[in-house]
Amino acid sequence: MIVTVLGSGSNGGVPQWDCCCDNCTRARTTSGQSRTRSSVAVSIDGGQQVLFDATPDLKFQLEKTGLTPRPEEAEHGRQSRIEAIFLTHGHGDHTVGVAEFSTGKSFSIPVYAPPDLIRFMFGSQGRCSFFGDIGRLARNYVKPIELEEEKTVEPLPELKVSGFQIEHTDRLDDGSHFPSSTYGYEIESDGARFIYTPDIGRLSDEVLTRVKGADLFMLDATFWWDDELARVSGLAKTSYDLGHVPVEESVEILQGRGIGRVVYTHLNHTNPLLDPGHQAASILEERGFEAAFDGMRIEI
Repeated sequence: MIVTVLGSGSNGGVPQWDCCCDNCTRARTTSGQSRTRSSVAVSIDGGQQVLFDATPDLKFQLEKTGLTPRPEEAEHGRQSRIEAIFLTHGHGDHTVGVAEFSTGKSFSIPVYAPPDLIRFMFGSQGRCSFFGDIGRLARNYVKPIELEEEKTVEPLPELKVSGFQIEHTDRLDDGSHFPSSTYGYEIESDGARFIYTPDIGRLSDEVLTRVKGADLFMLDATFWWDDELARVSGLAKTSYDLGHVPVEESVEILQGRGIGRVVYTHLNHTNPLLDPGHQAASILEERGFEAAFDGMRIEI
């Protein structure tokens, strides 16, 4: 199984367009420090890809990582290297990139997501919502599919994917989630197992049981500290308030869990892990964990 990190930043990426903090300034001036919005592509042999989340940076990411049409394989000059798309939840930095598929040839790409997210984005039969109708996306170009929790699908031969519900998005008074519930994904192939949770509000017992023995666990690194926004930006919201377990806590929780590789992604521009000289980066390295970067390639 080959995992390609298309993007490793949180909402807004790094640098954020309106920010000149130390991390954003460094990202503008130092090669390799910038990060686009978080997404990964998974393949068996480097050919056809399964995409997890579709960010506003998707077109740029596919070009940058070389997941582009191969002229010798393209039919009438068109080819999709994307076999299927799995969406984690309804926040814009994880979903709006599906609009990229509303151009050119219709490949009828399956889009799997939690049922409430499919309804939120695409509407219903005969009553499309914004994403359903933009460029006739759901009418001609993609096939929205409600993925029931724990149901296993096989988007590529020998690649199995199942979704499981995790904490992240807001819960409303009626018990529903806004804008949708959130899935982590478990991806398996030939005995290799990869768990992907770019946004997760809590490492519950259920999640910790699932990741035990996984070859790769890629998880939320939005904030290092719970009070990071107060420290850096003077904002009252905490990491937990926004549905993200802080890395300072998760690095301790994940110690000794029998996970092959732990890789952190979805870094906010405030995260001290973006500063190679910060103590946070040393702590991560001491634990044997890693921070993802755009273009990172992992074979398991």
